[in-house]
Amino acid sequence: MKRVIIVGAGVIGLLLAKRLARDGIDTTVYESKRRVSDNAAKASGIFSKDGLSRLDVGWRGALVTTLNGATIFAGGESFRVETAGDKAYVLERGKFVELCAKEACEAGAGIVLGKRLPKEQILEMKKDANNIIVGADGAVSMVASAVGFPPIGEHILTYKAEYEGAQVPDPHRVELFFSNKIAKRFFGWTVPYSRTKMEVGIGISSLSKKTSTAAFNEFLESTFIKNHISSAKKTAGYASIIPLNARKKTVIDNVLLVGDAAGQVKATTGGGIIFGAACAGVAAGAIIENVRNGAPLLSYEKMWRKRFGLDLKMHRMLHGYYSRMGDRGFAIAIKAAKLAGFEQFFSKYGDMDKPSLMMKRFFLRGMSK
Repeated sequence: MKRVIIVGAGVIGLLLAKRLARDGIDTTVYESKRRVSDNAAKASGIFSKDGLSRLDVGWRGALVTTLNGATIFAGGESFRVETAGDKAYVLERGKFVELCAKEACEAGAGIVLGKRLPKEQILEMKKDANNIIVGADGAVSMVASAVGFPPIGEHILTYKAEYEGAQVPDPHRVELFFSNKIAKRFFGWTVPYSRTKMEVGIGISSLSKKTSTAAFNEFLESTFIKNHISSAKKTAGYASIIPLNARKKTVIDNVLLVGDAAGQVKATTGGGIIFGAACAGVAAGAIIENVRNGAPLLSYEKMWRKRFGLDLKMHRMLHGYYSRMGDRGFAIAIKAAKLAGFEQFFSKYGDMDKPSLMMKRFFLRGMSK
């Protein structure tokens, strides 16, 4: 009898486990951490409203606040996006992953905590044709390394900190700061948790010659951030790593990769939950068909790229565009975007989970004038 071994009890691995167990598939999740919530806060907890609505999990118990806009700062210019209602939510990542684990267990999945699977054991498991192994173990995937999946060429190194007693300009608006001098090939950000608590973070390319903590300290010296946290107290700080592009292969024999391990991440923002969860749904369908009917697992590779490859490619293209710009280029781009009416367009139609749909709306809007 076939069984599924999922390595990594993050949100993506747990959502996949829940779906498989609910369909009667023998599923066990292995996690090196002693609690699923350990270090979960190292990733920002922003989720689009529409994206969360597509996740098969109760998330409201982890809700921190709602978001209805964003302000982008670059090259001395600013670009403001504002919606009439809530556009996104900030969740407490630790509570969110605990909710995912609870639902996976209730569906019948087994979760083994405090158990790190070494490469040798992963390869031994792979030899058994009755095992289907899923690497859901993040950007630096042990499963991918053990089995020999193609590497991810570039990552984003991030550092974020939480501050109490901060001067939060708007409790429902995020701020993004673009400058390739400070945040090489990525950006800095602030995320409000309340009127007096906020997150400050930055990401830089792994190809950069400095660390994320060095970039973060440089970011703190900028006028924008000084105004926010001059009298605030730092309560937590976390470093993490985000893949910048998808692996060229995500299935080898009886082994699959999902989520960050596969590189199924928006290159523009580093967000991976919504795309990763959608791809995990495709993986679940392929695994169920394999277990019941002997269908090839390779169908997962073909299907997730067919459904989501274009949107992920568009994110990479946009990232490639802004990652090459200097401050003067940013200033020119923002001025041009404002003249073209992009502030109003993004306020009404912005959807960074589905950039292909957003661009269709843009061109249809232009042709209808």
